[in-house]
Amino acid sequence: MPVKSVLVNLYLPTSHSLKNKRNIVQSIVKKLKNRYNASVAEINGLDKWQYAGVGISVISNDPIIIDKTHSEIITFIETNYSDVQVMDVQDYE
Repeated sequence: MPVKSVLVNLYLPTSHSLKNKRNIVQSIVKKLKNRYNASVAEINGLDKWQYAGVGISVISNDPIIIDKTHSEIITFIETNYSDVQVMDVQDYE
């Protein structure tokens, strides 16, 4: 069964406190979980207020669906969160 995990490194230039960053990241995590039924968690940069590493895993019977879902997730973040920049995406298959 195909599984794909990615680490999405985010830069939040407008965040000026950990509380502000957590609000933004928690919003992203919650929306991705609900919209894409993916496993999502903040896993890096927990003590940094302008950086976040978000881990995302998707499982499916079809690897094409997995790749499409990951692409849609990145596009969703870039489109809906103008104050967040996707710095890097690392694949773990």
